[in-house]
Amino acid sequence: MRPTTTARPAVRLAEISYSAAQVRVLTAALDLFADNGVAGTTLQMIADRMGVTKAAIYHQFRTKEEIVIATADHHSVPLEAAVERAEAAQDRVEARRELLQQLIDFAVRNRAGVSAWRGDPVMTRILMKHEPFRGLTERIYTLLVNEDAGAGGDDGAGGEERENDSRIPAAILVGVITAVGQPGLAAVDPQILREQVFRYACRLLNLPD
Repeated sequence: MRPTTTARPAVRLAEISYSAAQVRVLTAALDLFADNGVAGTTLQMIADRMGVTKAAIYHQFRTKEEIVIATADHHSVPLEAAVERAEAAQDRVEARRELLQQLIDFAVRNRAGVSAWRGDPVMTRILMKHEPFRGLTERIYTLLVNEDAGAGGDDGAGGEERENDSRIPAAILVGVITAVGQPGLAAVDPQILREQVFRYACRLLNLPD
């Protein structure tokens, strides 16, 4: 089958670099975002978590919004690589399965990030205005949910109807994958969690599991 064709971003996340000091800020901030939400986290709280002054945080990032964006950019680099591999693959079904496995593995390994991103309206508002992250999200949905992506055009009103319908499985898929961040699953063996979430996600997307 033909590889999926999507618009390439002007900036790849892998090309955005952060210093070691900035990464330490992002790590502390993400844990606090997961516990308190973006609105409930202050720069002073991040500084206290790191054992530094607030001025030290300002030296790395000017605003909390910059930190939110940087956490997403920094942690999403592996997802970007997985998407690029899937877009270049010839076997459409296998590409979708592999991307789904990569997404779930990422979610299991980064439960703090998933907890921070899941259901936080402030986080969502900030990231959906950030083109690199929004573009990556759209590419993921195109690959996983829109089975006809890259396989030719569509004509008539049916294309719009299918586009609207795709929002439903996309939203459900997000719910299935981000469920790994729920506190009640914290004690579940990571491999069992990966297998179970993958099985349910495959059923949702009509993929062999």
